[in-house]
Amino acid sequence: MEPLALDPGEYSGTYKLIGGRVSLDFINTISWPETRLQHDWLTTPANVSAWLAAVGLATGPVSQGDIAEIQQIRRTLGEVLRPLAHGEWPSESAVGEFNQHIGWAQQRRFIDPVDLDWKWRTPTEGPHLLAPVILDAADLMVESDHSRLRHCPSCDWIFEDQSRNGRRRWCDMADCGSRAKARAYYERTKSQRSSNSM
Repeated sequence: MEPLALDPGEYSGTYKLIGGRVSLDFINTISWPETRLQHDWLTTPANVSAWLAAVGLATGPVSQGDIAEIQQIRRTLGEVLRPLAHGEWPSESAVGEFNQHIGWAQQRRFIDPVDLDWKWRTPTEGPHLLAPVILDAADLMVESDHSRLRHCPSCDWIFEDQSRNGRRRWCDMADCGSRAKARAYYERTKSQRSSNSM
């Protein structure tokens, strides 16, 4: 899985689309959440636009003034979906705030009388571009099998396990999976060395 070409600033890590759903990839635009390694990928309009294009959503007007609201939307989505990925239940207040976002997101779409298909109203500000992300999160919350929502035990990115056997464990086997295997190998050999030296 190739990293997305977002400007990392001074951060040395990479960002990948590993969530399986656009709303989960949006939440994952914070790497290593709530740790000393935490990095926010959506601090500039250029990165927001690049992310929207990479996930196949419409791009449009994004200003630096939109960033705080975009980050607030992401925080709300994280507060309702991250607990589910950890086998917990979101708080009533988080769901209430999420419902407010759903309300305006639904107003951003309409049925086109020409082809009788859903269309999105032309966005006039950056947060409008996230309406499909919000409705994807709502669908994930209401319609999906919550047991398929998982979190990476290494970096805490969240994903929908779409594997046939339902046994996906890591956000990305090449990154966190490899690190965990190397760590487990080190611990095994360390204990073997300790017992051999006795």
